Amino acid sequence: MAGVATRSNPGLPASLIDEIRRRRAGLARHMARAVVTLVRWDASTGEPPRREAIERACEAGIDLFLATAREARPATQRELREVAQLGILQARSSQSVEPVLAAYRLAARVAWNAILRAWRDHADANPEALVVTANYVFAALDQVAAQVTRTYVHAREQHMMRGTRARTRLLHSLISDTFDSELALQKQALTINLQLAPAYRALVVKSDDQVEGPADLELPARALADLTDPHTLVVLWPSERSALEDEVLALLASLRSSRPRTRAGLGGEHPGLRGISRSYLEAQQAVEVGRKLWPERAMYPHDEVAPYLVLGQNPMVAERYVNHVLGPLMRADTRGALLETLEAVLTRGTVKAAAAALRLHRHTVLYRMEKLRELLGGDLDEPALRQRLRLALDLRKLL
Repeated sequence: MAGVATRSNPGLPASLIDEIRRRRAGLARHMARAVVTLVRWDASTGEPPRREAIERACEAGIDLFLATAREARPATQRELREVAQLGILQARSSQSVEPVLAAYRLAARVAWNAILRAWRDHADANPEALVVTANYVFAALDQVAAQVTRTYVHAREQHMMRGTRARTRLLHSLISDTFDSELALQKQALTINLQLAPAYRALVVKSDDQVEGPADLELPARALADLTDPHTLVVLWPSERSALEDEVLALLASLRSSRPRTRAGLGGEHPGLRGISRSYLEAQQAVEVGRKLWPERAMYPHDEVAPYLVLGQNPMVAERYVNHVLGPLMRADTRGALLETLEAVLTRGTVKAAAAALRLHRHTVLYRMEKLRELLGGDLDEPALRQRLRLALDLRKLL
């Protein structure tokens, strides 16, 4: 590290070192008082250290300076760890390391100012001695700060890993309904500082590309999310939110901006935490069926696909219905042009809109519609026939 003393550095006069040692206790109290009064400790940094502990750390810092200055050598790892111990303990329990490092910087500045005052009229004081002293003080501070920061980063990584694993276990317990009681689950959630909502709706997001992890998403308070595989994200959305579907659509719009082939199924609301597993199953069914029926959409609420699920659970019945409604058309339309036109007319609503979607001349669409009337045996403007045709076309996609 830059600025660390080596044996080629000149040593400090023994009389100056003795002067600092004589003032050791008072200097440590002065440093501790400055740390206590000037460093801002808030709720984000955990409980501040006790004044007695700060004072012991300041004494250890002075002892480190005296030892290294007397022998004109760098600090050893053991000495650095003793000085950094208070900061290390604090960093392990804090969410922010900056106040800890600020405390060390402040203590070093107070010590440096005190040393300057002690040497102001000392016979052995000279510019070279001051430069050497500054080198020891601030090089040691750099090393202590590095030690504390390394420990802090490691502790935070371990905490995040434990938190991530705990959240994953919690979410999987909820969607699989493998927990003993809601009370036990609430206690489990509190260990990771999460208060569960009374009920949730499950959102299953699937993409042909890899899905973003939950850490990259903006989710509402009390939501839970996890990747079940690289292409599937499960989000438990608090069902109490009044604009839930709008929030979900906003999330999907954000995901689809970089992953256009992303779609999601939204399960229904069922009471209590026990209802989550049912909502999760519904969300899975909704996205699997919905993306076959309406691939252009982003979200499929379970209630919208429920009728297709009922029919789709009995493929023989669905196939018979499709053949009953579309049989003559499918047998005559070997190239699929008439089926494509029928789909466009039913979806777009008008001949003009259908022609634009198909990139055909309006007269071509009118000609095909005449053929459709002959094969289907009815007028496509009749609401009942349009409804039967729409259902048959959708069921055909699920077979």
